[in-house]
Amino acid sequence: LNIWVPQGSSVSTDLPVMVWIYGGAFTSGSSMGYVMDANIYNGQKIAEKGNVIVVTVGYRVGTLGFLSTGDSGLPGNYGLWDQQAAITWVHRNIRSFGGDPDNITIFGESAGGASVSLQTLTPHNKGLIKRAISQSGVALCSWAVNRNPRKVAEEVALKVNCPIDHNMAACLKAMDPAQLTMAGVFDQTSSPD
Repeated sequence: LNIWVPQGSSVSTDLPVMVWIYGGAFTSGSSMGYVMDANIYNGQKIAEKGNVIVVTVGYRVGTLGFLSTGDSGLPGNYGLWDQQAAITWVHRNIRSFGGDPDNITIFGESAGGASVSLQTLTPHNKGLIKRAISQSGVALCSWAVNRNPRKVAEEVALKVNCPIDHNMAACLKAMDPAQLTMAGVFDQTSSPD
């Protein structure tokens, strides 16, 4: 988590909170958003101009964040669970930074926008979020949900020499994370179906 608070002569309390979820096709990105040595997700200006607290969250992407066998063996959506854990942490702890835990807005773009949409749907966030802003992505986008996760898991398994039978999930879980990540660099031109 990265947290920015408005800088001023006095300590503010009960400030609105904005939680940013970055995009990147669920395959890349970071909470700081470095592009050519520039931090594009620096929340300081928004915090100061808007008199709000800005939080950017990191979450797992690619195979480490979303690989699934489509069953309980490897259920997937770990990146979404990371986001949900961050939202819970912010709600529990933001008062220590001068924020109002009952005035949290989550916002994001592209895959982050789809994530925002999905986070509003889960009962695990009930009472944690007051507002949501989805930019250029929602849960209903065709690219937001993998409709055939087993096929993707089998493709990754074959690349790392795991069987594609009932032992596949256990083998993938035991795999070196770096090797698993490289095997999961998906062909962006193919359909998730």
